[in-house]
Amino acid sequence: MKLNILTIIGLSTILFACGGNEENGDSEVNDVDSLELATEFNAAANNPVTVSTFDTIQISGNLVEDLSFTHGVAFAQRLMRERITFINATDLGNVFLEFESGTKTAIDPKEASLKLRALSETTENFQKTDPIQKAEATEAFASLVYEAELKYAGLKTIDTKKFVEGLNGFVKNKKVPSAELIKLYSETIKEYEDKIAITRQAEAQTEGLKKAPKQYQFLARKAKEKGIIKTKSGLLYEVITMGTGAKPTASNKVKVHYEGSTIDGNVFDSSYKRGEPIEFGLGQVIKGWTEGLQLMSPGAKYKLYIPQDLGYGPKGAGDNIPPFATLIFTVELISFQ
Repeated sequence: MKLNILTIIGLSTILFACGGNEENGDSEVNDVDSLELATEFNAAANNPVTVSTFDTIQISGNLVEDLSFTHGVAFAQRLMRERITFINATDLGNVFLEFESGTKTAIDPKEASLKLRALSETTENFQKTDPIQKAEATEAFASLVYEAELKYAGLKTIDTKKFVEGLNGFVKNKKVPSAELIKLYSETIKEYEDKIAITRQAEAQTEGLKKAPKQYQFLARKAKEKGIIKTKSGLLYEVITMGTGAKPTASNKVKVHYEGSTIDGNVFDSSYKRGEPIEFGLGQVIKGWTEGLQLMSPGAKYKLYIPQDLGYGPKGAGDNIPPFATLIFTVELISFQ
């Protein structure tokens, strides 16, 4: 059985801040991989890992408890996928419970991040820790993720005890919720995240209109031109060459040639100039790319006009992509897998 990993905090970002492994995994965990990772993650406790299905709907009949348990399972999967093996699940769960009861206070996230980085440097990236250092690392890590995971607004109410049961149940015994509960959890999270995404995009558009009106004036003019198609998100595109066959999804890896420029004609990146195409996961790029490439079949060549709220937004990127920049990409989809 697979469970989509839908926990909200970017654990790979935390790992980077700690000096740990930066490697990202897939958005789903395969049973065999999870079994192997669970063994590694819980090696210190020397607990045998067994596969079982835990149907909390039938057992408790309490939706808050059910979703809290599943949230804990999803968090455990993310921990193991990101190879955060220096934290013991039982100890981490105990710290969460202490935070919740008020017997211990979470450290300020910035302070916690600095503490983890310092510990990683003095313990060979957490490979050689004494009991005191391990306790400090656990408390700091728990402080970083506590608000994002245990106070996550998408679930409204989270039972910390059940969350911890889910965390420990998966790590120690590979207990997973029923398919029915996984579906309910996934739909609940997605509904909330979709609403947040719409709100954030609207806010980004409003800010962009105020601070970079020329960018939106360009898009408004472009949208009226013959051959230009506008999607619901605001992405504009034109078909230069049609492709054939299936189209990639956000989970596919694509191979493309491309050239990117701003509306003033400044070319900031080009695989054509480098003389070789590039491959990357379609879910790992800006929203405009993720959406635009899914419209294409192999052999297609499109021109994408990406609004700032589907690009790099108010921060821009590097020296050549200013804040609120509209991005123009000529993209040729070679293949995907």
